[in-house]
Amino acid sequence: MADAYTGYWQRDAGALGKKVSVAVAAATPGAFLLRNPQPGLNGHIAISDGAGGTVEAHSSKRGVIASTVAERRWDTGILVPGVVYPAPQALSPVAKPAFVLRLKKPPMRGAVVKQLQRTLKARGCHPGKIDGSFGPQTAAAVQAFQLDAGLVPDGEAGPQTLKALGIAIPQ
Repeated sequence: MADAYTGYWQRDAGALGKKVSVAVAAATPGAFLLRNPQPGLNGHIAISDGAGGTVEAHSSKRGVIASTVAERRWDTGILVPGVVYPAPQALSPVAKPAFVLRLKKPPMRGAVVKQLQRTLKARGCHPGKIDGSFGPQTAAAVQAFQLDAGLVPDGEAGPQTLKALGIAIPQ
């Protein structure tokens, strides 16, 4: 698992590593957290500090940062074989983000997607047809905005990206 491409981590996690829950990874210093890449986009990898925080390569603008596990979408935790990990610390359950727009099959649709598309277009990031359907062009436009804004460029519109765009998260 030496290659940093998230897709390789996703592929090799079960065979070469040990998959654990996000909660276990969040409570284990040195465990990895993985957000799988969407088709044609980047995923994300972070290292857990064992206390609900992360150390991660964020973006070319912000470099390596300390952040948090909570309120972000993670797919799995990974322990690397041969590494001796300290016992997981007791943590509260990991809070998942309330709302994340991303590529899915069938596509996510609705008024919030249409608002996202209009806002991206107004900012010069072209999401394709303003049709309220979160497809590959919308994901690419989100990623372009994230790169420009210094956010993690994963093509997903979660709380941080929506806030940066000035879009209220639906309740």
